[in-house]
Amino acid sequence: HASIHPCPVYLIGYASSDSSQPLTGDEMFQDVMSDYANRTVTIDPHPHVSGPHASIHPCQHGAVMKTIVRNLSKTAEGDEGKPPSVEMYLFIFLKFVSSI
Repeated sequence: HASIHPCPVYLIGYASSDSSQPLTGDEMFQDVMSDYANRTVTIDPHPHVSGPHASIHPCQHGAVMKTIVRNLSKTAEGDEGKPPSVEMYLFIFLKFVSSI
């Protein structure tokens, strides 16, 4: 039985657009919605890049995406409709990430 494991998403913030000074973990959390802080998003070390990064947990974004896609796929009568195309799924995922 094969399974697919989504990879984590790591984000880092900088003090300003022209700065090379990364934000601290606490400063990055100021930009994270409180519903996601310390649950869906935590501050973790990146496996290949030094410094703190906001990490979106794969088990959480998978569950959130499943709910979003299920809700978007429902027809007006409440039946499950056609699943989104790969391109639309990617667009929905990027909108989800940008909302965090």
